[in-house]
Amino acid sequence: MTTTAQSVQRPSLRAALLLVSLLPVAANAAGLYVPMKGATSTGLAAVGTASLANDGSTLFYNPAGATQLRGAFADLGVDVVGASIAISDRGSSVSTPGTLGATQALSGRKGDNDGWVPVPSLFLGTPVADGDVWLGLAVTAPYGLKLKYAKDWFGRYDSYDNKLTTVNTAPTLAYRINDAWSVGGGIDFQYAKATLISALPDPLNPGGPTAATDGRSKLTGDDWDVGFNIGLMYHPSEQTRVGLHYRSGLDYELAGDLKVSDLRGPLAAANGRSKTHTRISLPDIASLSLTQALTPRLTLMGEVQWFGWDAFDEIRIKFDNGSPDVVRPQGYKNTYTVGLSAQYSLSSRWTLRGGIQYDQSPATSALRNTSIPDSNLAWFGVGASYNVSDSLQLDLGFVRGVFKRAKIDLTIPVYAGTPLASAVNVRGETGSHVDTLSFALRYRFGS
Repeated sequence: MTTTAQSVQRPSLRAALLLVSLLPVAANAAGLYVPMKGATSTGLAAVGTASLANDGSTLFYNPAGATQLRGAFADLGVDVVGASIAISDRGSSVSTPGTLGATQALSGRKGDNDGWVPVPSLFLGTPVADGDVWLGLAVTAPYGLKLKYAKDWFGRYDSYDNKLTTVNTAPTLAYRINDAWSVGGGIDFQYAKATLISALPDPLNPGGPTAATDGRSKLTGDDWDVGFNIGLMYHPSEQTRVGLHYRSGLDYELAGDLKVSDLRGPLAAANGRSKTHTRISLPDIASLSLTQALTPRLTLMGEVQWFGWDAFDEIRIKFDNGSPDVVRPQGYKNTYTVGLSAQYSLSSRWTLRGGIQYDQSPATSALRNTSIPDSNLAWFGVGASYNVSDSLQLDLGFVRGVFKRAKIDLTIPVYAGTPLASAVNVRGETGSHVDTLSFALRYRFGS
């Protein structure tokens, strides 16, 4: 037995580090982009936001739209996001030395996640130079994730606890060129922090690994990056606006560590911490939007967006101790969204709105995983605004995103290249939706 432990100890340490390639990485799906920024955009299903220029959120969607607002403003909002993720088992299996190489059903309960996460936003702006120049500040969370399954669910070797938090602070500037054209832009100072946890199987457990004999792998990291966004708006009349907006992609190298724990027997030597840098890339985004007032009360909007997800072709994890990089291919493709929305002025105090949007997923079937079981989805939004006074307005919005049912068939090699080489096959089917309930308070100075 001593000989076996010695022969396994050194490669098992390397193999345990390689298990980080099984971890979910929190920037690997379109579902991580949070499209709703304030109750107005939520009610519109985020359609028409690059051209509507209805409130302070235009500082995020298209800063050029600030020139269409009246007077200095302060908008404070919160978008409460709830993801209901359900993944049923379609025959997941595992093969380890403990099963004598035979394929055995993978134990564990169904994958369920239900939880609500508040996502605040703040928009401040003021005109200068007789209203031709606008200065603004937008504080938002463009990407985010909180997804937690039970520790004993069947897909735990792919993921079971994922968190991503981003905070984007963007000073903005807008300029009215003439009565028909405006331009604007901002510098994006964005912070990202991720915590990613998965289970590690015990390949020596007789009959196959179980939740009771699992180890744990926890990857953490954070980083800053700087990007930019720029927009153009054509407003030939109060009835017509066309907005074009571009947001640059971001590249993170999340500095943190990998902690491996709870491994037993010959694998116990792999328990411990390793300093890491995890490289991920977020897409650039281009939006084209039209707002057209059909009557003094009714306004229609349409929008098309493009996401450059092909920048996210892999997850690369570097170790400060000189261990080889770990790479997990993603195979993401560029995507688009398309949608229609409408806004109706019911009275001098009430405005109603609604929208629908089709959102294409960048994930490929061969690489879809459980960290976010992403697929094409449709957004359906409704909302309303109430003018308390000439200066104060309250907004409320709700949107539901319904994912197309999709299959997961992911084979995970474990301890590859060692005597403990094993394989986990996670096979499931998704049935999921995501809801956002938004509240906003808008105040106009000097109204």
